[in-house]
Amino acid sequence: MARSYSKERAALRDAAQSAFGRQRDVLKTAGRILAGLSQLAGRRIVTKAPVTTNKSSVGDFIAAGFAVALVAGVAYVAWQVLRTDDNAWTGDEFDVD
Repeated sequence: MARSYSKERAALRDAAQSAFGRQRDVLKTAGRILAGLSQLAGRRIVTKAPVTTNKSSVGDFIAAGFAVALVAGVAYVAWQVLRTDDNAWTGDEFDVD
């Protein structure tokens, strides 16, 4: 029995190591692709971007207000979902009479 478990455990360990190795290769390739794309996009943005001044407009303040309201709404909903409700649980005492 113990031998079969150790063989199965070794097979699972080998499969996990193989999967992790493949994941690492995929992530390295994705990192290289993203680095190349960011360099390409950065050169294009620098060469084609017009020079602008940083002026705040009313639209920026409205957008910031909506963003703050959205974050507050999501936080409130998460709090309502995750809070404990003492009335929802039954007691451990049961009347069987």
